[in-house]
Amino acid sequence: MSGVVFRKRKVGPEYYFERGEECLNDGNYPWAIESFTKAIEFNPGLEMAYYRRAEAYRKLGKNREAIWDYIKFLETDRRQPDMAEDFKGAMKEAVKIARRDLEKDRVKEEIISFGIPGLIDELIEGLDPLKEYTDKRFYRLALSWLEGNLKQDTRRIGFVKVLSGEYEEAIQEFDRGFEETPGTPDTHYFKGVAILSLKKRAEGGRRIFSRGESVEGLSERARESFEQALRMGYGWRLCPACGCRGSSETNFCAHCGGRLLMVDNA
Repeated sequence: MSGVVFRKRKVGPEYYFERGEECLNDGNYPWAIESFTKAIEFNPGLEMAYYRRAEAYRKLGKNREAIWDYIKFLETDRRQPDMAEDFKGAMKEAVKIARRDLEKDRVKEEIISFGIPGLIDELIEGLDPLKEYTDKRFYRLALSWLEGNLKQDTRRIGFVKVLSGEYEEAIQEFDRGFEETPGTPDTHYFKGVAILSLKKRAEGGRRIFSRGESVEGLSERARESFEQALRMGYGWRLCPACGCRGSSETNFCAHCGGRLLMVDNA
């Protein structure tokens, strides 16, 4: 770390945070990341350390790490009005925000605008229909932002509702998008995953659609969605039984052993 000189002082989170700031301003991004990481180890609630470390990651082109730090900043920032117990509490919190640091709220909006679409797209690419997605707080934040800023983005909104377990609402969101455009291959795939999730819920004895659709009917609807995705050029083979995706060289599902759907039989 040649060329960087620090004042001698008591080591603690403030020291490492200030050291990280100096490194970041000097363009020494790897040392900035290390310094902010040390600050977080001393004080995991030091919210701005997550934000500044994310900035260092972005300078190095590590957008994935930056996104996660941005989300961590939002989770650590306890000033969010939605955490207030009631409207009066939210108003008090808003006054504190305005008095304390207006710049941080501008930064927060930039973080949300950058982080949410990027992180959702990563989740879209790596979706595992058998995995339990439990980050409910992020899904609420993502839906709130999407519905306020990109309400016509039915693909992302529907996908986040699938992750949050709102399967019927997700299907309705996808259908709303299909009314205006044919959709994309993956939106039809996600709709099929949502329908299969409803089927699983029904098999567990839980109520599904109010119209009382049968389990067999759900299976057929999911298959139709998967076949539509394949007809539109989806690059995977799809299992109609569990929704898992297989490579173009695989004929059977690695999870349940069922025969995969492919373009030829779609």
